[in-house]
Amino acid sequence: MNLVRKMTIKQVSVFLDNKPGSLSEVMDQLDKNKIRIFALSIADAGEFGLVRMITEDPNKATRVLEDAGFNLAKSKKNIEVTVILPQDGISKITKILGDSGLNIEYAYSSAAHMNGKFALVLRVNDLSKAEKTLDENNVAILSLDEIKQFSQ
Repeated sequence: MNLVRKMTIKQVSVFLDNKPGSLSEVMDQLDKNKIRIFALSIADAGEFGLVRMITEDPNKATRVLEDAGFNLAKSKKNIEVTVILPQDGISKITKILGDSGLNIEYAYSSAAHMNGKFALVLRVNDLSKAEKTLDENNVAILSLDEIKQFSQ
């Protein structure tokens, strides 16, 4: 039996008004505090948007943005994700997860690359089971330190 270490990564999720300049204000705060972003997703939800980010220091990013008055999403669904390096294509990953009864709730790519492959951020309905299943199928699961290394 393989023993899978927990590789869940904390993402920072911020609710923003859907208007010009809102995203710039978030980015400005992170830039001022020298916090790098490795992955970014923006979802439109009418009058507001949800920005999801993998940062080099999620705890510091959360603190900085909260101190600046931003509304952060705190639910587990919005803060825990798995980051993988799909060697054989996304279709294989989706099949592995689907065949295991796992649902991909959302996904986005990152700026981290290794050997010409991009890292993929996944939020799956059961992260522990997903990581175990992916590990058993030889899919590379990345830690935050590995993402930092590939984003140099």
